[in-house]
Amino acid sequence: MPERSEINLIEAAAGGDIESFGELCRRYYAAMVAVAYTVLADHQLAEDAAQESFARALVRIKSLNDRAKFAPWLAAICRNVAKDMVATRARRIKADDITHTDQNNNDCENIHAIRRAIEQLPAPTKELIVLRYYNNLSYEQIGSVLGISRATINGRILRAKRKMANYLRKNGFPENRL
Repeated sequence: MPERSEINLIEAAAGGDIESFGELCRRYYAAMVAVAYTVLADHQLAEDAAQESFARALVRIKSLNDRAKFAPWLAAICRNVAKDMVATRARRIKADDITHTDQNNNDCENIHAIRRAIEQLPAPTKELIVLRYYNNLSYEQIGSVLGISRATINGRILRAKRKMANYLRKNGFPENRL
């Protein structure tokens, strides 16, 4: 069976076709988890946020006027769900409750240093890094999900890499590892 176009799937889903909406979920699930992860920094919570985002999108899909903007619209819903989850979690968690992982292993330290460097980036840039390097999305896929051009993606990623390298240098990351 030939793959249905995204616009056809969106139109059918807006008309109440659950299978079409299910196909949209399958296509965008990994990207929405990545978008939520950039806000939540927890994979399980990011999966929960992605699922909640799809539930909200299903309810609101009829209100989407520009069907070609489905992916950026869905990503905005996902960001908002993740931000709501952060706010809810912040009200529940005290600083004393946070546990720290053992960082004796050099690889573990390097991973934590890189994560800290990513965390210091602005949210839109962090999203790009996670989508590109953690979810291995192409620039075209990222552009589709976020509704931005390839040139914008390239420029933001280059600036992000520079910022991360500077952050890592300032925080003692070995120069030969950059």
